[in-house]
Amino acid sequence: MAEAKLNREYAMRLMGVGALMVGICLWSLYDGRVAWPRQNRRMEEVRPALLATNLTAEAWLARGDAGVSPIEGAFVSRGFSAPSKLIKKLSEIRVPDTAADRDALRAAQAPRVAKVLKEPVYSEHDLKTQIVQAAVTLALGFYAFCLIGLKARKRYLADDAGLGGSGFGNRHIAYGDIKAIDWSKWDEKGILRLTLGSGVRHTLDGWHFAGMTGIADEIQKRRPDLCPKKK
Repeated sequence: MAEAKLNREYAMRLMGVGALMVGICLWSLYDGRVAWPRQNRRMEEVRPALLATNLTAEAWLARGDAGVSPIEGAFVSRGFSAPSKLIKKLSEIRVPDTAADRDALRAAQAPRVAKVLKEPVYSEHDLKTQIVQAAVTLALGFYAFCLIGLKARKRYLADDAGLGGSGFGNRHIAYGDIKAIDWSKWDEKGILRLTLGSGVRHTLDGWHFAGMTGIADEIQKRRPDLCPKKK
């Protein structure tokens, strides 16, 4: 008798995907509920000092002799590290050294710098996005673990009498009941598709279930007429 059951390698990979999704969920919750709101609170504390100094984006980001830029120093002086997203926002609006009309561009830059400094580092949309991402990844992780549980309960059996097991719906299937077999993906992916005389179809996946080769061998022995022709 041949038996096919959950492939351990496939299960481990799927568990890895599930664990990754749960990890992303926890990380997203931490960012959306703890880390990013904390960055916003720190920004509120430092903001008055930032707005009291009328610097260009280039000046805010220029590193001094100590290797610390003014924007970093404003936060470090209060025991914080400067939010990377704030630095990124300032970097995006600074005027390139190769710009043709740098003075005019820097003059027009002032309102944009003020806007960046007046806004929270992370908007409400940013925070909500992290919560949505946490919900989606948690659902995906739960789905991956449930899929493992469902597949772990399945068994495919083949003996002299026919096919059986929970993979076939706990029904006995005589080899004579098989009307057609699709072998097109067997060599490449280890997938067989059986069509019964009643029209019911069963997919046998050798990647998801270890031992499926034995099931296929039993089918070939009893139904050589449905086997692919050897060239």
